[in-house]
Amino acid sequence: MNTLKELLYTLGSYVAGLLRAVLEWFLALSLLNKVIVMNTLVSFLAVTLPIAKFYIFESWTGINNPIGVYLIFIAIFMVASTFFHGMIVLAARVVLNLWYFIYLIVIYATHSISHAPYIMSSGFLFNIIAPVVYVGASVLIYLSGDD
Repeated sequence: MNTLKELLYTLGSYVAGLLRAVLEWFLALSLLNKVIVMNTLVSFLAVTLPIAKFYIFESWTGINNPIGVYLIFIAIFMVASTFFHGMIVLAARVVLNLWYFIYLIVIYATHSISHAPYIMSSGFLFNIIAPVVYVGASVLIYLSGDD
């Protein structure tokens, strides 16, 4: 029983230390880099919420973003890019997010989300907000010289 207590205490101490290190890292970031890290929550909502819905069998059915998986990788890249600085990082951030944003607009404009008649849902708004905030914060970071 003591071995189990020691194991749980060791695991708890390790997790608490890890959480403390992540919190210290986050607090040490500049305000705009914090915006980039916190925008990951918006990206998560963009991926999980349906972007459109259609009525079938007397109920509403949601349609997830067909390119949402790319936003997961963009969010991972954006958080990882807070460790790096310079024009190349800015260019990579802007190109990735603009590619996603333009592709999302093309999907919307061509009505290729689904073949069934649909209406847009609130998740579409998060899909627009996430890359716009990423690009805006990245440009502001570069212009402010915080990188």
